[in-house]
Amino acid sequence: MLHDIVGNTVNNKEKSPVPFSVKLCSERAAFEVRIQRKILLNMDKVRQLFEAGHDPEIMVYTPHIIVLRSGKAETTLSKDGRMLIKKVANESEATQVALKILRTALTAAFKP
Repeated sequence: MLHDIVGNTVNNKEKSPVPFSVKLCSERAAFEVRIQRKILLNMDKVRQLFEAGHDPEIMVYTPHIIVLRSGKAETTLSKDGRMLIKKVANESEATQVALKILRTALTAAFKP
């Protein structure tokens, strides 16, 4: 399903500043979130933003990925904006976690 940054479901014809899709991964162990446009995150800045906010909590940081925990949900955020979200009940919960993370992380995106 395609969503925009404020959480509205959109169809492929609507314009959205940052549309993304959420789908169950093939192993059914996590939801995959993909940004529908090319971005590149400054992972050091993303880390600083999450450290300042304290939620979600940073579990692991590398220059290429950050593993975050918000409540029970665990999210692996990649430098290109892709996410794997584990320990959520359904797509709706995964979407809410993705929105929370994207609202912060996208402020650290490099301009193309």
